[in-house]
Amino acid sequence: NMEDDVIRGATVTYEGAITFPPPPPKVAAIAAQKPKEKAKELTPEEKRAKEAAAFREQTRSQLMLLGIGTILMLIVGAYAPVSFMSHFIVFALACFVGFQVIWNVSHSLHTPLMAVTNAISGIIVLGALLQIGSSGWLVTILAMISVLIASINIVGGFLVTRRMLAMFQKS
Repeated sequence: NMEDDVIRGATVTYEGAITFPPPPPKVAAIAAQKPKEKAKELTPEEKRAKEAAAFREQTRSQLMLLGIGTILMLIVGAYAPVSFMSHFIVFALACFVGFQVIWNVSHSLHTPLMAVTNAISGIIVLGALLQIGSSGWLVTILAMISVLIASINIVGGFLVTRRMLAMFQKS
C-alpha cells in the first residue's frame, strides 16, 4: 500500500523502480499549539500565602498517611507471627532510611538512577548493620564490607551533587 505514509517511507524500491527518498508526509506529526494565556502575576504576599497553604496541605496529607500506616502496622502486629514482624520492621525501617537519605537532594540535579541507587544503598546499610552482630564470622565480615561499600556510594552521590551545585555559584 504505497498510499500509507509509514509503508511508503520505509520502501526503497517498488516494482523495479527506486522510490527513495520518500515524499513528505501528508499529515503533520505535531498539532499546532494553542497560544498560552499569560498567568496573573502574584504579589509577594500572595506567593507566601499560596506557599503556606500548600505546605499546610502537604503536612496534613503526610500526617494522615502516617496515622494510616501506624494503624495498619498495629493491626498486622496483632495477628502476624513474631518472626514475620521482625523482618517486616527491618524492611519498613530500611525503606524509611533510604527515603531520608535521598530526600534533601535537589531533584533537578539528582538523576533518578542516582536517587534509586542511594535509596538502595540506604537499605543495604540498615540491613548490614543489623547483621554485624551475627554469631557467624562470615556474615559479620560480609555485613561490614556491605556497610563500607554502600556508605561510599551514598557519600559519593552527595559529593557529586555538591560539586554540581558549586558549578552554578557565582565566584
